[in-house]
Amino acid sequence: MAEKPDIIVSIDLGTTYTGVAWMTPKTPIQVVNDWPGSGDRGERKVPTTLIYNGDGTLSSWGYLCDDDDETLPGKTRRDFFKIFIDEETLVAAQQRGFSNVPKSPRQAQMFATEYLHQVYLHVKETIETQTGKRLFGGWADLAVTFLFSVPTTWTRMEIINIFKGIIRDAGFGVEGPRHMAQVDLTEAEAAAVATLKTSPVAFNRGSLFLTVDAGGGTTDLALMRVTSSDPNFPQMAQISAVKGVGIGSTLIDRAFVRLIMERLARHPDMRPQLPKDFAVRLSKSHHFKILKHKFGERVYMQPVFKLQLEGVSHEFSHAGLGVENGRMLFTMAEIQSLFDVQIDGIMKRITEQLNWLSEHGHTEQVDYMILSGGLGSSAYVRDKIQQQVITYPHMNAMRVAVVPCHDPQLVVVRGLLLDHQQRMDTGNVPVLAARIARSSYGIIVREMYSPASHFDEDVVQDQWNPKKKWAVNQIQWIIKKVSKHHDVLVMCLPLLNLLSKGDVIDPNIPLVKSFEYRLGPDDTTRCWNADIVVSQNEPSFLPKSLKHGAFFPLSSQASQRNSR
Repeated sequence: MAEKPDIIVSIDLGTTYTGVAWMTPKTPIQVVNDWPGSGDRGERKVPTTLIYNGDGTLSSWGYLCDDDDETLPGKTRRDFFKIFIDEETLVAAQQRGFSNVPKSPRQAQMFATEYLHQVYLHVKETIETQTGKRLFGGWADLAVTFLFSVPTTWTRMEIINIFKGIIRDAGFGVEGPRHMAQVDLTEAEAAAVATLKTSPVAFNRGSLFLTVDAGGGTTDLALMRVTSSDPNFPQMAQISAVKGVGIGSTLIDRAFVRLIMERLARHPDMRPQLPKDFAVRLSKSHHFKILKHKFGERVYMQPVFKLQLEGVSHEFSHAGLGVENGRMLFTMAEIQSLFDVQIDGIMKRITEQLNWLSEHGHTEQVDYMILSGGLGSSAYVRDKIQQQVITYPHMNAMRVAVVPCHDPQLVVVRGLLLDHQQRMDTGNVPVLAARIARSSYGIIVREMYSPASHFDEDVVQDQWNPKKKWAVNQIQWIIKKVSKHHDVLVMCLPLLNLLSKGDVIDPNIPLVKSFEYRLGPDDTTRCWNADIVVSQNEPSFLPKSLKHGAFFPLSSQASQRNSR
């Protein structure tokens, strides 16, 4: 590996909250919990939120937005912009009429850049203070590595490269000659790493476990097999490609707002007596946040929950609205209904992962299901999922234990650091020993022309041999994504298996493919470009050439001819 950094920082840009942790070679993982505006609460994550002034300048970010009156003329609140970096997600939201979404992917990227810049400035100040570098400088002289996770739902390399540009423009990896920033694991992979490294569960070699990281905007699933149970340097391999789906606690918030608005719709005469946005404000309140986190805990459960309404008199009551002395009342069944819709969605994805095993002839049992993330930390979610897998057991999960993850809301940032730490301590032995390719990657080549193989392809005459012809703009696929119907065996990874299937990737074994570049007698060229393309097609439907489409250009890589 390269030189060991002085400081490693991990960042999990979340849909609703962002987490940051850091460590040095001599100190354990430290979580940033002094976010501006959070007071003395020691909040371990910061809201992924911005408020802009009417002239387009930034008014506040994170917890500072709590004290910023966004109702003033010209003020605009921006949430959830992370998911709209992906143009497909933004277009879908615009078509469904969602309000307050960015006008374009570029605007979403601008929001993300501005937000991450504020995160960078604060993290820099925090680390400088705690390492004694703040007064006398030295930050730029340190070797600092920034590790970023990416959403599991981002499968296109194009969006990953856009995110890399956002990171750089926000200030990460550019302030010093030994600063570097890299996009590392997906959120699902990082959650699985933290599980294997820190869980008190006694994993054995060959054990199967499923991580379910249910956060604010997405739920990520990763089905893993333990390939080494070394307590100090464990390893695992993906069995199927990691999955991400748009299920999370923000959907509970939206359903909660709809519940309130349905009550108000039945009593429209009460609208003038209530703050205009009281439903949204209640969904963002500290009271509702506590209710979501505590719901399901035995000592907290009660028939009716009472939430104080901001901006409403303590003397205000209305039976139809369910308001009593300035507090809105919700039955246990109403709160359960908010959670149950999301739990049903999570269970559907869990079943899909388990079905994948049975459909491919695997008889092994999934021993553990590890829950993490904000929604995954809910006792109600955990108990309901455990109840479901017991009541309706799957043939590949007859006795699966549903286990809460340690420090569930920070599992991603911990996973990023723990994987990097193991690499440094072992000379580059990662926790995640094998990955499933989620895209196919190919190189543009030309092939000796064959009428049978190259019908209707672009053909050129050989410049030195008039008897030869070449089919140009052909694609040789070097890495093929895992097929939805492909059986992946990951207990061992022989190189021949890796090269022939191209879907199980060992990060420590390079894929090597030789190509010939024809030079004329007097040609002194020593360097040329190789064009790389990427496709999301199933392996059996990959295009043979540029004429067949269904791919995206990825990059142009410089190659150098070896001297003889």
